[in-house]
Amino acid sequence: MGGVRVELSDEQEFLREAVAGILARESTPARVREWAERRDPSAADTLAVQQGWTGIGLSEERGGQGGGIVELAVVAEELGRTATPWDRLLGSALALQLLGACASDSAAAASAAIAEGERLVALCVDGRRIPVAAPSSVLRDGRLTLTAEYVPGAVGADLLVAVADGDAVRLVMVETSAARVTPRPLVDHTRGLADVELDRASTRDLGTVSVSAFERMAGAAAVLVAADALGASARLLEMTVEYVKDRRQFGVPVGSFQAVKHDAAMMLVAVEGARSAVRYGAWAVDSDTTDARTWASITKVGSCAAAPHVADRALFLHGAIGYTWEHDLQFCFKRTKSDEWLFGGPDAHRDRIAGGLALTGAAVTGG
Repeated sequence: MGGVRVELSDEQEFLREAVAGILARESTPARVREWAERRDPSAADTLAVQQGWTGIGLSEERGGQGGGIVELAVVAEELGRTATPWDRLLGSALALQLLGACASDSAAAASAAIAEGERLVALCVDGRRIPVAAPSSVLRDGRLTLTAEYVPGAVGADLLVAVADGDAVRLVMVETSAARVTPRPLVDHTRGLADVELDRASTRDLGTVSVSAFERMAGAAAVLVAADALGASARLLEMTVEYVKDRRQFGVPVGSFQAVKHDAAMMLVAVEGARSAVRYGAWAVDSDTTDARTWASITKVGSCAAAPHVADRALFLHGAIGYTWEHDLQFCFKRTKSDEWLFGGPDAHRDRIAGGLALTGAAVTGG
């Protein structure tokens, strides 16, 4: 990591503790279960607005709470740890990354409304893939046609921020009422994704942003999903350690068996490796380093490829009871599985990493 050691500042640690305390009180396993059963995250959305989390990542001058990708990653990790539904918050946070980089008055007004929680906004990008600056969309005479699948937070959003194809990265805003929004049924009931179709929908022009600003948003998407997976896998490790200490076989805790200790140790290594990747990746994207794009993908692979393995070992050590609806482990287990492919799976990000390494023929052949 270039000799850089990244740790949370006192202010960031205070934010982490504050968010953790609020979620421990307001997003208990019982409430998460209730939200998941009803498939209604509106209470979690209200909590995010009340606590001002919708304004994190936007400067105070634009009406936000300040902070950046590191602070957003801190919040995402705690939300993942509790399996709190937050796809609408994710969609708004990514939209703010673009709107905050747009100089127009209309973008500034939209940013302030989102940060205050007055409007629920989703960024209309395909959740299956790494976001690209030239999407498959057509903007003609102020009317937009596009199709995007697995869009986080689109269900229940008031507005959609879309990226129009063209010579510049142009942002437009669309009323959700003008779109066909079809929820995607998922095994993970804490996640809210939907397919969005626009057919010559009327738009409001918000101005343009640079390609580098769009790449920064794409990096933020990778890092925030990775932070969510980190929180979920860390909680799975905690639950597993608690379980194997209490579960007894042959008169002793199963945690005393050497094989169980080895599994738990490997889970710990995976979680701490993911934590290092998320901390550094968030800093790299936040600081807009020259290799931020590569580090965003390293972070996504490092956390979202490791988390499902942690989840599988947690399930195995629970004797598969953790996958039943009655057990709380299933929420974080399923979250790690959906995080793995959201905004690009491991293979897509590995390809991106390889493309950013600038390998020479001598390096490849060992010459």
